[in-house]
Amino acid sequence: MISQAFSIGEALIGEAPEIAHIDLIVGSKNGPAGAAFATSLAQPRMGHTPIMAVIRPNLPVKPATLIVPKVTLRDLEAAERIFGPAQSAVAKAVADAVDEGIIPREQAEELAIIVSVFIHPRGKDFQRIYRYNYSATKLALSRAMAGFPDIDVVLEEKPKAAHAMIGFRINNLEEPPYIGVELVHDDWRRIEGVLNDLPRKDGIVIKAGAPLIKKYGIEVCQKIHEMRPESVVIADMKSLDTGNLEARMAGDSTADVVVFSALAPLKTQERFIKECQTIGVLSYMDTINVADPLEIIDRLEVKPDVVELRGNPTADMIAKVKEACGKGAIVALASEVDTVGAKDAVDSGAAIVMLGATITESAEINRTASSYLEELGIYEVDQFRVMTDF
Repeated sequence: MISQAFSIGEALIGEAPEIAHIDLIVGSKNGPAGAAFATSLAQPRMGHTPIMAVIRPNLPVKPATLIVPKVTLRDLEAAERIFGPAQSAVAKAVADAVDEGIIPREQAEELAIIVSVFIHPRGKDFQRIYRYNYSATKLALSRAMAGFPDIDVVLEEKPKAAHAMIGFRINNLEEPPYIGVELVHDDWRRIEGVLNDLPRKDGIVIKAGAPLIKKYGIEVCQKIHEMRPESVVIADMKSLDTGNLEARMAGDSTADVVVFSALAPLKTQERFIKECQTIGVLSYMDTINVADPLEIIDRLEVKPDVVELRGNPTADMIAKVKEACGKGAIVALASEVDTVGAKDAVDSGAAIVMLGATITESAEINRTASSYLEELGIYEVDQFRVMTDF
């Protein structure tokens, strides 16, 4: 049952090139959905002419349904795919949704549906176009009527999801703990060897060290992402003066996290953090040579996303830093600890254990890194989950 002016549904089903992607709205004819329906039908656009969904010619489906092509129709062949299998599939899916109780039968005359249909120009198989669009339309209708997804599902899936069109998961450090590997060599061939040897796990983040950036430029972040698109890349800029400019440069070079120094003037740090927020990357405070990181954090008007502590901070210190930075704050520990030390750090509240030579100088990089992952219980976020598309 629709509890608002209109409901929204979406579904992606099938395989290329006949893959179907459906976006739709369902709402009262007397509301915005009805107004959009009438406006779209009365004001067609070249290449995107809306058509009524019909069971067969002269028999439009109920609720009244309008099909709007997403891809510009440039020739008769493209039009045939919309006017043939897609039109039939959408109409049948709507009728079956009423027949099966997904849409209440008593609302068949009250509702209007607008369905945006994607058909790839290379799609040729009418059987597959029909079946995929039927399934996607019916699923999208079910989701619209059920109000799927609710916000709890969205927030649960957000750190786990990988968009099919980019082929990798965007990791915003929301599923700790992590092992950080700092690349401090200035020889790219050695860096390539380390990157190739590291396990391809979500739980490993890569830090491009200052020497590496100084020699090859900030564009080295792009080179790391080319080799490991699934990895979070931290750019160790250690910004001290032109904070906002360096943050933007790192973001433009695809860094996910950018480092500034807690020794920088407070206004520089604040500009840096605000610029990171603007461009959608995480800000990372390096507290090396800072006697009291908490004192610096407390004086900042805006707080960093990540604070890197050195040495052997207590659980109390880590808790105070996280409290000072606010909800979602991350504490990283930069120390060449063994696996037991890494476990102790995580148990004390650290989300990232940042290692350098312990891994990069190991004779067996993969095995060494894997031992840390195993000790910390870091597994792929989807390792124990079967994707069912809900």
